[in-house]
Amino acid sequence: MKIVVIGSINMDMVMKVSRLPQKGETLTAEGYFTVPGGKGANQAVSAARLGADVNMVGALGNDGFGEELFQHLKMEGIGLEGINRTEGPSGNALITVDQKGDNTILVYPGANHKVSQEWIKQQEEIIKKADWVMLQLEIPMNSVVTAARLARKLNKKVLLNPAPATVLPGELISLVDVVTPNETELALLTGSDDLEEGVARLIQQGINTVVVTLGVKGSVAYREETKISASPYSVKAIDTTAAGDTFNAALVVALGDGKELEDALDYANAAGALATTKMGAQSSLPTKREVEDFMKRSNI
Repeated sequence: MKIVVIGSINMDMVMKVSRLPQKGETLTAEGYFTVPGGKGANQAVSAARLGADVNMVGALGNDGFGEELFQHLKMEGIGLEGINRTEGPSGNALITVDQKGDNTILVYPGANHKVSQEWIKQQEEIIKKADWVMLQLEIPMNSVVTAARLARKLNKKVLLNPAPATVLPGELISLVDVVTPNETELALLTGSDDLEEGVARLIQQGINTVVVTLGVKGSVAYREETKISASPYSVKAIDTTAAGDTFNAALVVALGDGKELEDALDYANAAGALATTKMGAQSSLPTKREVEDFMKRSNI
């Protein structure tokens, strides 16, 4: 099972707080640490820990964070031929996490905005060897479209995680096999606050499978006339950072391994839930064994 993830790589600076700050308010953080993050890198590392053969396409700066992030991805066994080392700072994010596990995230793109269309076109040989291509929206939109266009030309399956939420070009929607918005992102994508109506609009635009993540309510998938719901797993959430990225990676790994959509949703729900039980982005990502053991315990 080979996956190419094209997207962002960040260093997350995480502050633990008793509650999220209000406008104009200064709070004293109860803890602070840095941990590798970025939606693209999170999904790449998660897929690798779940057993996939992963290559990452993205960009890192020539700062200290850039070298640290590069070495971390290398340690995770991810192919790095598609990483462009650029001048200037790497991407980073400032994250606050409260005692309930809720968070706010402020992202500085840095090198991620230098993932150009030209750089992606140069990665055709890497993409050609993949089964799936995973995309998000933390690199320039024209680069995301170029990546989807190239993947379609090479007959690769494409999953788009439309986050951060924004309006999508019509061409991009037509090039995607699976799209995975949460409820807020779905409303932004479609202009409808009604889940069923929003999903119908995406399917009408040519997407084969729409998977909506529902947080503590689990997830639901729509494929043509079929609706599949997957129940959530009960955990004590500490930090929800990267839970969505874990869900996406697990979904692709499961589908790539031949699981039916219903079973793939269940597996993704379990992996995403586990990711909320630890602090940080990539520090929270579970392994294949951890997910399988968790599912067995939950089904007893």
